[in-house]
Amino acid sequence: MGGRHEGNVLRIVDSRHVKIEVDGDELVVIQPNLTTNRRARMMFGSMLGSRPITDGWRCFPRQGTMDDLAVRVHTFLQREGWSVILTGSVRVAVERSLERKRSFQRTHQAAEELRSGHSPLRGAQVLERLAEFGWDGTRRRLLDHQERGVLHGLTAVNAANFSVPGSGKTATTLAIAAAHFQANTVDLLVVVGPLACFQPWEAEAAAALDGIVDTRRVRGSRRMRHEIYQSVQPRQILLLSYATSASDRLRLTELCDSFKTMLVVDESHRIKRFNGGVWAPALQEIARHARVRIILSGTPMPHSGRDLYSQLNVLWPAAELTGPRDKFAADVERDFGQVLLRIQPFMLRTPKEALGLRPYEVMWHDADLQDTQKDIYDLIASGFRRRIEQADDWTDKIDALKRGRPIRLLQAATNPNTLNGSDRQYRLPKLENPNPTLMERLATYEERETPAKFQVALKIMGPIIEGGGKVVCWSNFISNLDQFTVYVRKRISVPVFQVDGRLPVGDEAEYDSPGPGGQRPQESETRERVIARFLRVKGAAVLVTNPASCSESISLHHGCHDAIYLDRTYDCALFLQSIDRIHRLGLSSDANVSIHIIRSTIDGLPTIDHLVEASLLRKEERMRRLLEGAELAPIGQDADPLTEADGDDHDLEALMRYLLGEEAPLE
Repeated sequence: MGGRHEGNVLRIVDSRHVKIEVDGDELVVIQPNLTTNRRARMMFGSMLGSRPITDGWRCFPRQGTMDDLAVRVHTFLQREGWSVILTGSVRVAVERSLERKRSFQRTHQAAEELRSGHSPLRGAQVLERLAEFGWDGTRRRLLDHQERGVLHGLTAVNAANFSVPGSGKTATTLAIAAAHFQANTVDLLVVVGPLACFQPWEAEAAAALDGIVDTRRVRGSRRMRHEIYQSVQPRQILLLSYATSASDRLRLTELCDSFKTMLVVDESHRIKRFNGGVWAPALQEIARHARVRIILSGTPMPHSGRDLYSQLNVLWPAAELTGPRDKFAADVERDFGQVLLRIQPFMLRTPKEALGLRPYEVMWHDADLQDTQKDIYDLIASGFRRRIEQADDWTDKIDALKRGRPIRLLQAATNPNTLNGSDRQYRLPKLENPNPTLMERLATYEERETPAKFQVALKIMGPIIEGGGKVVCWSNFISNLDQFTVYVRKRISVPVFQVDGRLPVGDEAEYDSPGPGGQRPQESETRERVIARFLRVKGAAVLVTNPASCSESISLHHGCHDAIYLDRTYDCALFLQSIDRIHRLGLSSDANVSIHIIRSTIDGLPTIDHLVEASLLRKEERMRRLLEGAELAPIGQDADPLTEADGDDHDLEALMRYLLGEEAPLE
């Protein structure tokens, strides 16, 4: 090959050689023949939007990084039969890409061998390695399914643990990190997740590796976080929120380049947005610089199979598992089974039945509505009935019911006072009704009587409190939580705690930002701190909360074995996930978990609570297969949780028949 310099560019003479180099913020592809080659013109001009020059093309990375662009151009040129000359950062990027491909092929084969039972790695070897590192097998003994998880994580290297909630994914992943620490393949663990996951990571590290690893929360102002990064030492665990990881993306990539880093994304379904958002691109960029990558989620597909795309691209940031975005979406729609088959070697799922938990007991309690509450419920039901009767056909009747928001009946059956204010969670304004009788009774309801469910809940609570136990009380309405908390505090002399969406969880960007004048604000109350105090209290205590605030990364089972449901919506997944807070791995073998469900009645007859009961029973078997089974599948929840709470068309049809007196709900 011959060549000559013109300015800063090497002119290529040989017609089959191409040189790629970086010039400022552009990638320069040097080969005059590429400007006339039809396929090259289509690639560079049409697909990449590059600018032709005398000697070739100047390309700007419109999407992704300069490294992504260099690898894509190199792949195209090689496929077209060109001999490519690489220089500087382009050479590094391409070599790194080639090594990733080889690594993907090696780990894919090893993971397949593990699945078929032919892996050379054995559980005894791993346990020996953990013991050498200092793992306390007495305080944190790994169960059989956790040992399998460790073997899978060490074999697949970049692995997804999609085991059911409450299966011990944190301890399993910590053991993987400890094995890497011992083998010197990793010397830093970075965990990104919701603030609620920090305490479980700290607790597991303290139990299994006390004094061996140092766990640090990366919180506070930018300056404070920078100081933490500056002082990082080997064998540390850094805990970050999603917002912090996105804000500190550049600093974290530098950290990953300085240390052999293992990146863990906990509750990874939170970065499920198919079109990226803010968190997913930041984590994918950080993942490119990490040596080992693991994602954890018990519900990786809340909506559809497309939810996996961003998560899997943290495991393999060059899209080795997913391919291009549009193709992945098409594959999900066409044959999702084949998609799962493709990712299966890198994925592990432990079903709930493998945890060996004693089944929980469900008990139903009736609360007969009295006087004012009964009248208000009847007036609300009458309003819905009029809406239905005024509609022309079946479809219009269902639409009328939807517009009226059936959740209003649930409010009336639980506590009519919730109708007197707005509910931001369910986007419910204060009830405005032309019926003066209804509005007068509502306005003075709190002075007139106590909701029937409050009284029944207190009776259920009595023996639990007397026995020194803890109980969690669930309600979906924030104002009901407030009123019930006050009611219980006035009537029992044990600590009562409340957690709801008004308490921060640490994912808000401003929570990691300095206050006015650059000063860090005083530590705010958080859900994590309140729950920790509830569990630390010696003896009896009550936690009042809603499922939307405590549906994941919250464990209550070590101290609380009783739950009371003041109300439930039609959202079956949220209900089952709330049960998982007290029915999960770590329960003592003699622990009895009790679920108390309160249903309103009127003169002994069923109400909407019984319709919700029938709906949840109908949905429960399918939802349990999705949430707790061995097979991985989309839960299929509506993107809008309000729709789930108000019920599907089947639920609305049953409600309409009930209101019209055509069909009684399940008793």
